[in-house]
Amino acid sequence: MPFISGEDRHQIHLLPYTLEDFVEEENPVRVIDAYVDSLPLEELGFQVYSGSKAGQKPYRRQELLKLYLYCYMNGIRSSRKMEIETKRNTELMWLIGKLQPDHGTLSAFMKSNQMAIKKLFKEFTLMLKGFGLINGQLVAIDGTKLKADCSKKKHYNDSIICRKLEYIDEKIDAYLRAFLTEDNRLKKQEITEKLEVYQERMHELQVMKQELKETGENQLCITDPDAKSMKTNGKHEVCFNVQTAVDSMYKLIVDCDTVNDVNDQGQLSNMAKKAKQVFRDQKITILADTGYYNYLEIIDVVDENTELLIKP
Repeated sequence: MPFISGEDRHQIHLLPYTLEDFVEEENPVRVIDAYVDSLPLEELGFQVYSGSKAGQKPYRRQELLKLYLYCYMNGIRSSRKMEIETKRNTELMWLIGKLQPDHGTLSAFMKSNQMAIKKLFKEFTLMLKGFGLINGQLVAIDGTKLKADCSKKKHYNDSIICRKLEYIDEKIDAYLRAFLTEDNRLKKQEITEKLEVYQERMHELQVMKQELKETGENQLCITDPDAKSMKTNGKHEVCFNVQTAVDSMYKLIVDCDTVNDVNDQGQLSNMAKKAKQVFRDQKITILADTGYYNYLEIIDVVDENTELLIKP
């Protein structure tokens, strides 16, 4: 035969495969399975159900957490994509016994256990420390800008709002003049409808302007209220600023945080304190670039157990 041939889809086997046959002994999915089975989920703050009440049977929280961790490790964040993976991914079939929770169940699990998942990641970091995989001798801090879902059209500041209000004023004046000179009833009705749309839009912008004034903020994002316009890759985008502290030993993440500061100058002490919480009562060296240079932040970070290196 000139080509390597696959197996006939309709071939019947006397001894059928088991799920165990599809997962190698060294597959990382086995680590997830063993790790989650060892966790006291209720103590970590997860909502755990007894399964003894009448009605729809719940999924065991362990199975949903295994699914979430597996997808997290493989870059799958959408609950809908997670649902699809349960139907085609043999590793996931092995991990959760061919369960197929829908995206609504997965989304609700993540929303109701956010704090518990954060605590779990913290406990996992401490476990890495106990295994000697992180030592704190050198911890590098850096930030990266991640684009938010909010488009530029949904991002406003005082200047943008003023420009839009001026444009709407001009359009309303033009339509009013057209209304006064128009004799056709149908066209007058059309102009009236357009005027109502512009007046409604003007009211929305005035509400936004008042909100900025009351909150003291200088930006407003409609779809991502916490996001801000930041300069990244030479242009301005609506982003989040993700801060990460990484141990130099095996390049494992010690801690992370998501903020909306447009630069890193106010985040040095925040991330240094997070790192020091992991490496309590031991000397550590914090490494950061000049984007973190802030005299007050440096004073807050440096002490007898903490050395700071600022590199260009």
